[in-house]
Amino acid sequence: MFVSDILAAKSRPLITAIESTTIPEAMSLLLQHRISCLLVVDEQQRLAGLVSDKDIFRLVHEEPKGFMHHTVGDVMTKKLFTALPSDPLHHVAALMTTHRIRHIPVVDNDRAIGLVSIGDVVKSQLDSMEFENKHLRKYIDGDYPA
Repeated sequence: MFVSDILAAKSRPLITAIESTTIPEAMSLLLQHRISCLLVVDEQQRLAGLVSDKDIFRLVHEEPKGFMHHTVGDVMTKKLFTALPSDPLHHVAALMTTHRIRHIPVVDNDRAIGLVSIGDVVKSQLDSMEFENKHLRKYIDGDYPA
């Protein structure tokens, strides 16, 4: 399975922000769309960074009265691991595990086109195991076409 397969199965649009998006605006987007991070892009959809709910939570904890005056550009992660649509899913899973991250932006021609989460990886692996299990059971039961 490839990253492109995951993106094709996703039904929701990619939700992004720009560096000047305020923290309250980012919080609203996260809550409204029930997501845990936003890709930060420029006007040409080029990836600039990623801001997560944890980044915002940390800021609110550190500056309980001043966080409202910050933007996502102030707290976003700029050094990101990214994937291409053609990357195998096991490569993305290994990146997530090795670097203890939950999201990998997907880029194509330097433009953000999607986001793969750890939940996407787990769901894909479960679906694959279910499919394999089903066919193995049919084979064991002698119900598999020759």
